[in-house]
Amino acid sequence: MAKSKGNLHVVEEIYNQIPSFTDIFSEDTFYIFVAFFVMATILVAFMLSRFVTIKPVD
Repeated sequence: MAKSKGNLHVVEEIYNQIPSFTDIFSEDTFYIFVAFFVMATILVAFMLSRFVTIKPVD
């Protein structure tokens, strides 16, 4: 029984070390991050479409 309480303590310590969502983002910075993430995803998909070709299986 003592080992499971020790494991729970470790998990709680790790959880307390991870910053929460509101510690990282405000509303404005979240929207800016999402806009840049979407633009970067579209750019990467466009660049990959130039170099990767999918061939049909015969």
